[in-house]
Formats: sequence, C-alpha cells, structure tokens
Amino acid sequence: MDLQGKTVVLMGRFHGLSQAEAKAGLEALGARVTKTVSSKTDLIFRSHDVAGRKIGKASQLGIPIYDWNTLRALLKRAAEASAGVEPGTDEPSSFMDHAALASAADPDSLLGVLREADWSAFVAERDLLPLRNRLQEWERTHGVSEVHRFATERIRSLGSTRLQQPFRHFTEISDHAISPCGCYLATGSWCGDDYHRGGALQIWEIASGRCVNVLDRIEGGVGWPGHTNTLQWSADSRRVGLAYNTNQIGVFDPFDDTTHTYPIASASVTNGGNRPPDWALAPDGRSAFIESASSCAIKGCVVPLEAGDLFWLPEDAPPRHPYLLTETLPAEFGQEGDELWPEDVSWSRDGSRLLAYDAGAKRRRTFAIDLPTKQMYGLTKEERKEANAWHGASAGGATGQVRVSVGGTGVTFHRADTGGVLSHFEFLREPPEPRCVEHEYGFDHHPVNFALDDDTWCAAFEEGVVIAPPDRREDLEAVLAWSVDRRFAWPVRWGGLTIVPDAKDAAELLGQRGLGTYVRQYVEQRTRDAETNLQTPDDKSWPPPNTATLHDLFAAARDSVSELRSSWNHHVCEHLRHAARLRARRGEVSGAVDMLDAIPEPDDRVAAFADVAMILARAGRADEARAFLAEVEAGAEAALGPYNVADVASSVGGAYEAMGNTAAADVWFARARDAIEPEANAWQNRLTVSWALTECGREDEARALWARGEEEWRETPSTFYSVPWLLYLLGTGRIDLAEEFLTACDVEWDWPMDPVIGVLADLGRTDLFRLGRSDVPEFLAELRYEKALRMAEQHTRRAHPATPSEADLAALAEAHAELLRTPRAHRERPTELLIDQAAECGHLSAVLDLLGKLPSPRDFNGRPSSAFSALWRAATGQDVAPW
Repeated sequence: MDLQGKTVVLMGRFHGLSQAEAKAGLEALGARVTKTVSSKTDLIFRSHDVAGRKIGKASQLGIPIYDWNTLRALLKRAAEASAGVEPGTDEPSSFMDHAALASAADPDSLLGVLREADWSAFVAERDLLPLRNRLQEWERTHGVSEVHRFATERIRSLGSTRLQQPFRHFTEISDHAISPCGCYLATGSWCGDDYHRGGALQIWEIASGRCVNVLDRIEGGVGWPGHTNTLQWSADSRRVGLAYNTNQIGVFDPFDDTTHTYPIASASVTNGGNRPPDWALAPDGRSAFIESASSCAIKGCVVPLEAGDLFWLPEDAPPRHPYLLTETLPAEFGQEGDELWPEDVSWSRDGSRLLAYDAGAKRRRTFAIDLPTKQMYGLTKEERKEANAWHGASAGGATGQVRVSVGGTGVTFHRADTGGVLSHFEFLREPPEPRCVEHEYGFDHHPVNFALDDDTWCAAFEEGVVIAPPDRREDLEAVLAWSVDRRFAWPVRWGGLTIVPDAKDAAELLGQRGLGTYVRQYVEQRTRDAETNLQTPDDKSWPPPNTATLHDLFAAARDSVSELRSSWNHHVCEHLRHAARLRARRGEVSGAVDMLDAIPEPDDRVAAFADVAMILARAGRADEARAFLAEVEAGAEAALGPYNVADVASSVGGAYEAMGNTAAADVWFARARDAIEPEANAWQNRLTVSWALTECGREDEARALWARGEEEWRETPSTFYSVPWLLYLLGTGRIDLAEEFLTACDVEWDWPMDPVIGVLADLGRTDLFRLGRSDVPEFLAELRYEKALRMAEQHTRRAHPATPSEADLAALAEAHAELLRTPRAHRERPTELLIDQAAECGHLSAVLDLLGKLPSPRDFNGRPSSAFSALWRAATGQDVAPW
C-alpha cells in the first residue's frame, strides 16, 4: 500500500502501540497524519473499539477504513525495510545428498543414507518429495520395510507433522479450484444451519490424493449456493482468495498452521450486499477487482489486500479515488452517462490490466482497463487469446499423473495412466449414533470424529491415535495421511498410526497432549452416566416416556431467552408477556410471576403486570390481582414512553376496570385512545386497546374502535394482528364480536388465516367465511369464500389438550430416525419441524428433548422461537401467541 502523500487519520487506541509511534511510522512512509476526518482524508486506521457512529460518518465520505492489523503490517514491513532485512537470504544447510538417496541399491545402504542425514536441516519443500518418491519406488519392489518405518519416525519428529483426517466438509462443496502450479486442489463449503460456525476450506495435495490442511470455521462459509468463481488462487499458488461471509472478499494462507483461520486481508465494499459480488484476484494475490456501485462508469473497484480488514463504501467516494476505475466510457463503448457492469473479469499476466466482458445489448465485446492510466480499450484477437490462456492457467494447470473430479459431496483422485482410483472421499455421511467422543466445546472446535463409511464412526487425533475398529486399518490408510508443513502428505501405511478400540484407550495414550483432556473428560462422564444407568432402565428408544408437563415447557421457554443480548428485548418481552397472560388464564399465579420476573424491560413488565391483574380479577380472584395492581400503580407513569402509550395505558385501564375503579379506568383508556392514531402501526394499537377493553368487560367501547363507517378506515389490519385477535374472540366465546369484526374487515382468506379457518370449521361456522367489507367485488368475495372452504376441508380436528396416540408415537419415531440420518450441519430446520410435530400431538417430553438439541441461541430464531411455538401449540392448540 502506497502512503506517499496520503492524508491519514488514526481512530482509537491501538494495543501495544502509542499514537506517537504510529504517527512516526506512517510519516516515515510518506503519509501526513491529521487528527480530524474531512473530505481531504485519504484513509483511516481504526482500533476495534471505535464507536460505530464515528465509523458511519467517516464511511459516508467515501474514505477507506482499515483496521489495526493493516496498520501493524505496514509498520512492520517499513521497519524491516529500513533495517535492510530481506527474508529468505540465508541459504539453508543441506539435509542429505539427493543423488546418494537415488543411487542406494539395497536396504542397508538406503537405511544408512537416512541414518547419516542431518534431519535438523530437513526442509519439506526441498527434501520431502525426493525422499517420498524414492521410498514409493522401494515399496513397489520390496514392500514396506524398516527403511519406511525409520523415515516415518523422523518425519513425525518434525514439529510441523500431524495426522490429518480429510472429512471436514459438513455441508456440500460450494466451489473448488486447482492451484496454478498444478500441485494443490482447494475445495470450499458453505455454512450449514449455524451461519456463525462457518464453512471450511480444504487443501489437497494432488500427487498423493490426500488432504493436507483444513482452514475451518470461515465465517459465513465459502461462496454461496449457485455462485461460481468464489475461490481463486494467486499465481504463485501461495494465497487463496475467497468470497465468504456473504459479501466479503478475503485472502487466506492455504498452508496456515492454525486450526481456526482468519483472512490475511479482507475487503467489505458492497454496502451489505446479500450475495457475493463478481470479483477477480490479482496474480500476486495482494489486490482484487470487486464489483460494486460507484460514481464512475465502470462499476467496480480495485482494492489492496495486503493485510487486515478494509471497510469502504465506493458509492460515496469521489470519482477520482485511486481505487475506482474509468470515470466515463469512451465513445466506442457508450454514450455520456452510460454505466458498465463488467463480467468475467480477469487480470493480465503481469497484473497491469483488467480484462473483462461488456454484455451490453449493443456492444458485447471483450475489453481491457489499463490500471496505471485507467484507460479503457477493446482487445485485439491476439490479446483475447492471451487473456483466455492466462485465465485458464490461473484457474488450474497441469496436474501431472493425477486427474481430479469434485462433486457436491465427494472428491475423487484418478490415476491418469490407468484411470483407476487413487483415492476417494465421501462427505456428509451420518452413521448411527453415538460418535466416538463428544464434548460441549472440544470436538466442535476441533472436529476429530469422521465417518469411515455409512455405519462406522472413527476419531483421529493429530498425534496419530485413531479410535476405530481394529480390523479397519487398511481402510484408514486409504484416507488418512501424515501432513508435513500442511503442504505434503506422508503415507500412514509407512508407520506411526496407533488404532485403539475406544475413547478410554485413546485417553490413556494421549494423556495431557492435544485434546487428551477433553477425551478424558468424556470418558469420565461416560463412567458417571453408566453408574447412573444401573439404577434406571437402559431404554434408548425414541420418543422418551411422556412425563413432562406444561410447567416444564414454560420453564424451557423462559430459559431459552435468558441470555439473549438486549437487542432482542422486544421479542423477549412480547413472548414472556403472552406467557404470563397464559399462566394467569390457567390460574397459575406463581407461574405468572415467574414469567413476569424474567421480562427485561421495566415498561413491558408494568404492562404485563396490568394484564395479569386484569385477567385474575375478571376470573374472580381480586385478592390475588390486588398484589399485581400495586406493582402497576407504582410504575405506570414511569413506564410511558413516546411509542408505547396505547399499549401500556390500555392494560393499566383494563386492570383498574377489572378491580372496580371505573374512574381511573376512564382516564387511562382515554389516554390509550388518544395515542392510537399518531403511531405508525395504528391497527396494532387499535386492536391492542380493543383487547384490553374487551377483556375488562367494556366490549361496546371496543366495537367503536373498529366499527364500519369511521373515517380512519383507509387501511385494513394485518393478519399478524387480526389472527391472534380473532382467535382470542373465538376462544373466549365472543363469536358475535368476531362476526362483527369480520364484517367490517377486508379479510384475505389465505394461509396466514389458517388458525382462524380451523377454529371456525371446528365450531361449524363456515358461514362466516362469506363475511367481509361490502365494497369488495362480488366475484372476489366468492373466490375468497371458496378458497376458505377448501382450506377448511383440509383441516384436521384434534382434541385439546392433545395426547399422543400410537400412530403419533410411530410417526415421531420415524421422523426422529430420519433426523439422525441427516448431517448435523443440516439438522436445525428438521429438528424445529419435529418439535412442532411433537407439540401438536402433546408429547412434551419429546419437545424438551429436541429443544436441547438445537444450538445455544444467538438470537430469537432457533431454540427460543421453537420453544414458544411449542408452548403455544401445546397450551392452546394454535401456533399463535395467545392474547
């Protein structure tokens, strides 16, 4: 990155580096460091804790914003350059005479050469292939001998050698690419159900047909389903560029020595695009073209990818920004004001030009952009040939004696001479449980379990210990490898592999090494479980005995939201408030308190206390309601805010009315009615106030809020609000009010109305399907009626509360067996559907068991959403929050 003459701003405090040191380092690179951001600022370096509002203001000026890692890398390179340090200038000492290795004619002489070698000087890139090739020749004539075992022992003693298991793609392979040198294949997979768990990039040595490295937990996964060219190598085969995390472009070290890998450099320049952009990695792997909106005619930019993260909004940058491309199209490519979104972009071999295709209806031609001048011109026939040749070379290249085929769930290496299979790897297999080892942390972050076939789990540890059936050694040798420097595969059939039958033996061998602690913890837990099972039947059938109660499900729903971030408080408060209402209707006062105490926002808690007081008082439990009303009186005024008056005031008014204080109720209801219209969601407020008026016995006033003929009827209520409102009316026997509401409303009898259609069918009131606003055309009203009748005919009536039948149990068992055959990365949605199925038939123990299988919640989706949905289904028979 050239900083000569650039104006730079430092934002925040950088760990281990003072502002003065950073400023001095940047000035030594020719930059001018200022304190304030302005339109003259060229770029910004920020620490990780700078407030988002500051970043937002700077980004709207179109200023590239780099992180601390970029700054550190720049200053480090500058310091090395000033000190005259040139990496790689020292000549490594000799490991052995390769000619002597090739000429050794008998076992003793070959073993002697290896014993006399200076293994401390072994350099894998220089020495491993000659050694491996010689030993492979020796194996073909003499079999595996002491020579192989001795060499393997020495190779294993190198610090960079560890056992590599290849089955690390947990979802389908999204893209792949062969390195330009022809030595390596990279395969990438997208994320599964857990977006933040990410995907994987696997590196395969083509000559050996073995996986040599895995870059795991790449956030958001590699690529995107249906998108190609999301994985690209640099020309020297030392960097891999990825489209990842939906819309980011990053450069990774394919031979990184860490398990959890972050990019060397990344760029986010699409302003939150919902798919990967078109992009092309430069031959040196240190910059990339990325398609993006901008003020220029060519919609894209060329950004540096040296180190660290870049965040930038090109559309806000001035036209002459150095990262942007041609400002206006030459006359031969378009008229003034035309825009061009280039396709099939690649780079010239020397990295000085971008080569792309113009798919415009009138143009349809290949063109080039000279990057130093930003000039655009059409390519000659010879230049197009060069471009195509280089583009093909950058995508692959010769792979020697091995051909590669990659599918969505498998990778196969074929011998080019015979056509036979060198090795084959099939992903996404899911043998029956249990796996060899389990741990809530250890073996999720460090996957050691793998499926050897459709029926067999194994576990491989980097130290060379493998849990597997003892008779499967040959099958293990066909897929495992010793990985050296994360670049080269060394055959495990030459020695070092220790196969044990179970986790207990593995724990003894591993001791405190690597993941040994987690294995020991797993063994100890299994021992404790076995002792517990001595007192209980060993019944592994599913579903389990249905011993759980609704009280247990209420607790599970409450616990599912207990650790969510405050950004989810709106959803948490809303659902806990409905749960508190439900418990109050069931007469479970202590249970209602349990829900109320978990509500995180004070204003929502006050409204929920008022709801419970109202429901209890209307049920004739005024003494118990009085304690809840006291909480309301103490906090009602403070709970009112600019957007919640209709909600809070109506609940407070309802509580007062239910307790017999009509004067206070009148005041609060007046405030609630006055607050309906100024809000954006007028119908939400109108129905919220209607509910409180209806619940406390003032039904005529509720009618007045939605009766036909009022001026405010320029809109109709969303089914999101009208469905629970109608279910409330029908569920509490207020069919007359439901009939009046349906008459006043423009009802779309479609899938969101399923619950209402089902209840009306159960009540034998399908005649209400004809109701609706009189100004709706007759033919449309008739179509809606017929649709509702068809939906009613498909409705299956189930007794409530439901009790699982034998047929239900069999269906649950079958669905669960299918779930266990589904790869874990794809299980979340099927698990949620099975939870719904179990809740529908009333099997609460199955619901609770499955909720524990969903990932710990990061947001309201997943476990919290499923827990409350199951609660509503089991308690009310409807998948709708009960009003």
